[in-house]
Amino acid sequence: MEVSFYLTSLTAHFSGIFVIILLPPIIFESGYNMNKKYFFKNAGSVLMYSFLGTFIAMFSSSFMFWATGEMHLSKKFTWQEAFAFGSLISATDPVSVLAIFKEMDADVDLYAIIFGESIFNDAVAIVVYNIVMSPS
Repeated sequence: MEVSFYLTSLTAHFSGIFVIILLPPIIFESGYNMNKKYFFKNAGSVLMYSFLGTFIAMFSSSFMFWATGEMHLSKKFTWQEAFAFGSLISATDPVSVLAIFKEMDADVDLYAIIFGESIFNDAVAIVVYNIVMSPS
């Protein structure tokens, strides 16, 4: 009983430390070192891909996760559990793609779109997960 309480407390404490102390410098460094000219030139595309793409990925993966339970291929899940899972996996992280683009000197507009989308879709996924998991 004490071990599970300790692990739950440790997990909650670490997530608070991560969000408050570790995440802001990471986001600041990414924003500071990005090529702002190309990012703002493609802001419409970046926002469309990040919001629309994340929502499409979230809804489709949530539905498939829920449907596998309904077809008795796995344990049955509620819609809340399915949407929580969908929001967690909907944010893709194209770090390797961006590294290859940088190495190949790919088009700067394409790099800016993918970089911006990767930043915003993480934020969208975090917000949606918190909304789904908030008590009604």
